[in-house]
Amino acid sequence: MIMCNKYKCKFTVVIFAIGMAIGLFFTSASFTVWQRYDGKTALLSCTTAQAKLISSNVKCSLSFDDRKDANSILDSLKIQNYIAFAGIYDCEGRLFAYYYRDDIKKEGFIPTPPSKARYSVHDGYLVVSEPVIVDHKLVGAVALWAQQ
Repeated sequence: MIMCNKYKCKFTVVIFAIGMAIGLFFTSASFTVWQRYDGKTALLSCTTAQAKLISSNVKCSLSFDDRKDANSILDSLKIQNYIAFAGIYDCEGRLFAYYYRDDIKKEGFIPTPPSKARYSVHDGYLVVSEPVIVDHKLVGAVALWAQQ
């Protein structure tokens, strides 16, 4: 049995406690960073899938200039609370149909037309765009603004 004096035992306990605290800090910090990265990746993945789905559903609307049908397709986004704005643009970049989430519409949010990039960040929104192609011809684009 090893005997230690009073100060040596206290010093050992303090060093052990500091080591545990440092280990816990770095573990929780790395978990927080990973979770934040994973959340952004999931948002990009979900928004991209949604844009592709809408892109495939609005082909006829754009081809036949049916704005009512395009708006009804975009109205289905009401259940996706992370989508702040969605726009369907014709081949010349003009807004063809759109959807605003109710709270965003009240703020007066006016989106910029989508860029050529598949995704970008504008004013704190993740903007995902997807081309609408019919018979190998570009007829328009879909853009979704998701809140990060």
